[in-house]
Amino acid sequence: MSESSYAAIDQIDDLPSRLSAAIADPPPLVDAPLMSPELAYGRHRGPASCGHRKAAVLVAMYRHAGAWRLAMTLRPAGLAHPHQVCFPGGRIERGETAQQACLREFEEELGAPARPAHLLGALTPVYVFVSNFMVTPLVAVLERRPVYHPNPAEVAEVVEPTLAELLNPDCYGEHRIIRGRLQFNAPCVCYGQHEIWGATAVILGELMASVRRMLANASPVGEPPSSCFLDR
Repeated sequence: MSESSYAAIDQIDDLPSRLSAAIADPPPLVDAPLMSPELAYGRHRGPASCGHRKAAVLVAMYRHAGAWRLAMTLRPAGLAHPHQVCFPGGRIERGETAQQACLREFEEELGAPARPAHLLGALTPVYVFVSNFMVTPLVAVLERRPVYHPNPAEVAEVVEPTLAELLNPDCYGEHRIIRGRLQFNAPCVCYGQHEIWGATAVILGELMASVRRMLANASPVGEPPSSCFLDR
């Protein structure tokens, strides 16, 4: 795929319809980029341990400044997984659905509602074994870029990579992890000064595999049904 084809994604007006079809018919996981760290031994795909907690993240995308972008956040020093880039989301509270949880968390973290939001589908749940969460990633398109007022207790920076940038294989590398005397590598996505790795990279890997399948499929698809709109 050439650099010109990366940028071509920004000219696809019916991207939501096409990507929704690709997500609904995913390739085998072995065909997605292997973004799990060394020594993970496939644990991001479960099975989850007894007593695990459930969480959801919103993989929100929108068109802004002529490009399709993702909404991501940099976690501040005081939180778990500090200085890591992730998708907005968190624990599913009692009585909530995954959709309700990720919409609530998006608004709490970024100070802006993720609405109107059009659900494209769910990616494969990811087990974050370090914190014992099974995370459901929901992909949605927003009608416009939100006006962000991030909560400084939860967000150090709003990170907005474009899909075109994430299609470029040159932005993929390795993150070095040091745990005492143990050192190992994790595949990562390099965006500016950030290295996106771990469970977030696993989610990005599957998302971008779906984007590549969408670009390879030239057949037209219809508009998604109106029932796909997210709501509380």
